Amino acid sequence: MKKIISAIVIVTVVALFSSCKKSFLETVPPNNVTGENFYRNQADIKKAVSVVYAGLQPWDVDIYFYMSEVRSNNFTVVFSDAQRDWSDISKFVAGPQTIAFRNVWRNGYQIVNRANEVLARIDGITFTDENLKKQYKAELRFLRAFSYFQLVRLFNRVPLVDRVITPEEGIQIGQSEPAEIYAFITSEMNAVMNDLPPSYDQANLGRATKWAVKGILANVYMTMAGYPLNQKAKMNDAKPLLEEIMAQEGGAVKFHNNYKDMFTYVNDNKFFIFEVQYISGGLGAGNQLPAQVYSEVSTSIATYRALIESTRLTITDDLINSYDKEDLRFDATIDTNYLTNAVPAAYGNTPYFSKFMDPGLVLIDRNDWPINFPLLRYEDVMLMYAEILNEQAGMPPPQAIALINRIRNRAGLQNINPATKEDFNLAMLNERRKEFAFEGQYWFYLVRSGQALKVMNDFFTATGQNIQIDEHDLIYAIPETEMNIYPGLYTQNPGY
Repeated sequence: MKKIISAIVIVTVVALFSSCKKSFLETVPPNNVTGENFYRNQADIKKAVSVVYAGLQPWDVDIYFYMSEVRSNNFTVVFSDAQRDWSDISKFVAGPQTIAFRNVWRNGYQIVNRANEVLARIDGITFTDENLKKQYKAELRFLRAFSYFQLVRLFNRVPLVDRVITPEEGIQIGQSEPAEIYAFITSEMNAVMNDLPPSYDQANLGRATKWAVKGILANVYMTMAGYPLNQKAKMNDAKPLLEEIMAQEGGAVKFHNNYKDMFTYVNDNKFFIFEVQYISGGLGAGNQLPAQVYSEVSTSIATYRALIESTRLTITDDLINSYDKEDLRFDATIDTNYLTNAVPAAYGNTPYFSKFMDPGLVLIDRNDWPINFPLLRYEDVMLMYAEILNEQAGMPPPQAIALINRIRNRAGLQNINPATKEDFNLAMLNERRKEFAFEGQYWFYLVRSGQALKVMNDFFTATGQNIQIDEHDLIYAIPETEMNIYPGLYTQNPGY
């Protein structure tokens, strides 16, 4: 049970960030410390909160790439020369033994357990500023709830642990129903969102703001409104949160007029509402997402070779052909021109995702990119709000159409004017797919909006793949390692 219930021992190596924009994550790796002797003062709590934030760093690869982007019709397997998690996930044959599932489960509960431990200690520490203590507690409760949001929408029935527990207690805690998990998430986020500031100074950029919590809570409500709970009334709870955020445009939130510029490391913490913090330099805190499509690193992107992964798992023609030729997002997202010594050579010159890659950037390791990864963008807020307006009206309202067109216009595209709710939903699907390509948002939208089965089965049929999926494929298998911890405690998800 140590995988689930072990108390935090802060020996995790967390990078010393030299850039002030990410300095809130600075923490010296303590030596020979335990939970009993570490929590002594306000500075220790600050370090401990930073370690909880550091738990987000695997999400872009493990959750938003492997378990979302790869699952969708944006990617296809060209060939697989060994057992590959991304191949099994893409082909819908991944099961309880899949390592990626185990990694996501363990990471999710690592964040939960770290947050629980710090929350159990923080009230015993004297703070010179009680408002700062309240802020730290709000951040911890938000991060814990956000981690549960990932776990429940991926695995459905998961254990709910909201405090530090003993091993004896751990083997008695079974799975909770999704409705209970979602109730916990929404209760926690509602309780803390106004305890967080609307913005931070330069030294604390990257921490969760009140707008980040409200936006992610709105996403939670939108997910509850769709599959699997189908609680349509939850859109009414999301709507005022989105309106509050949109009222901040030009101040705390920004709509940048250049799509490509948002995905460069020099613009970290400028345009996204909430993002995972990374920094390069061999400190173990770099972004590994670009390495999923780039396999070797030289002195600069311009001289990269041997794009092996992109010749095995590649962007689909279906996605490439979905772009209008005028769409500026294509060149900002996908590269179709490069040199390669692919293996095998017949798969050379395969298009790959170039988003999050800065030409000319010198790296010492292909897994060490400095660019942040967005967990919430203002564009998602706009599109969620447009979706609600369309759902609540008899026909697409002008405000909803204007929001989609604003995003299209930035991409160099002409206005559209969908006449029916169905036409609007199709336009929403198309815009979300291209606006958030390689960001892992598209698959989650397909699932919650009830379109995943049709979209994927139509794609498999059109591409001649002998794959057809059903409802059980919308939820992942509970990892076998967790099922075996205490046999009989958990029930495997149907179909696995």
